[in-house]
Amino acid sequence: QLHFNFCFAQSISPLILQSLLNRLKREKMSWKDHVAGLVATGHVTRAAIVGADGNTWGASAGFQVTPAEAKTLRMAIENQEYAALLPIQGILLGGEKFTLLRCDPGRNVIGKRATGGCCITKTTTALIVAVFETPITASECVCAVETMADYFISMQL
Repeated sequence: QLHFNFCFAQSISPLILQSLLNRLKREKMSWKDHVAGLVATGHVTRAAIVGADGNTWGASAGFQVTPAEAKTLRMAIENQEYAALLPIQGILLGGEKFTLLRCDPGRNVIGKRATGGCCITKTTTALIVAVFETPITASECVCAVETMADYFISMQL
């Protein structure tokens, strides 16, 4: 609820996000459907849902997060020692490099590059990985990803 209210405060299409959440509750969706729904918010350009083991459950066409990249990100979110390496190494997603903006222990990693950025949020069993391109803002992308992550966590996913 906190993240959804943040969307209202930022005037970020809360109706689109609510519509997505309602659909998630009504229908049994595939992981690819969840990814497509996230992109359909208009606040994410490409996305993937990656299991704790690093295997991709669903992804946008042409977007691939390697198991090694997923493992590094999960460890950075869960462990401050690994998070301390991100400002030096950067964030790698599908071979693309992003500069670390913020790492919230136990929750997410946010990065940027010249034409957009990324948001990676941990749920109970997975990582939601999203990339956005300008004119989408970091706050719009984070809001969309965090809303989906909160739903996944409420469903123990």
